[in-house]
Amino acid sequence: MNNDPDQNDVSTALGLLRDSLSEEEQRIRNEGAKAMQGGDYDTATSVIEFARRLLTFQKKVEGLVGEWDELEDLRDAASPAVQEIVSKRFFGKKKKGEITPHTEYFPYILQVLVEMGGGGKTKAVLDRVGLKMNGVLKPQDYEYLKSGKMQIRWRNSAQWARNTMVNEDGRMKKTPNGIWEISDNGRKWLKEYKGA
Repeated sequence: MNNDPDQNDVSTALGLLRDSLSEEEQRIRNEGAKAMQGGDYDTATSVIEFARRLLTFQKKVEGLVGEWDELEDLRDAASPAVQEIVSKRFFGKKKKGEITPHTEYFPYILQVLVEMGGGGKTKAVLDRVGLKMNGVLKPQDYEYLKSGKMQIRWRNSAQWARNTMVNEDGRMKKTPNGIWEISDNGRKWLKEYKGA
């Protein structure tokens, strides 16, 4: 079994599960809407019932994410000896300060979206976010993740930030894959953030 931290990190696994469920939910909604528009009401009704159950499952996963975050906080507050023991396998999270927390990406992403007229393609948004955060990102943010996808850590963190703003607080809109878009809530938050 591969003990690479990025592959055994429970937080990463839960996040990937959460993202996959969110994408699947959106796909099911779209397909269900097509069935309804096409007059296939039996299929549409079945899809709605499935979507309800999927949403219930998503809430359970969100609960697990919260519980795991609490465990990570408990681990981070422990002594170095305890951290050494409990971090051997499942905690892939870097020590605080070594990488930029995904919450710090929020204002930069939202500002870029405003500058792009409210939305844009993922790659274009990320490229601009990277330029804006040039003096903010830490050396380890520029490392490649060991997941085999050859993705730079900061780009992955920015996508987690986007996921949070879509699914948890509505600062960004749920949009088709490959498109990022700011919401009215996001514009309001950014205005208040700049005024603080």
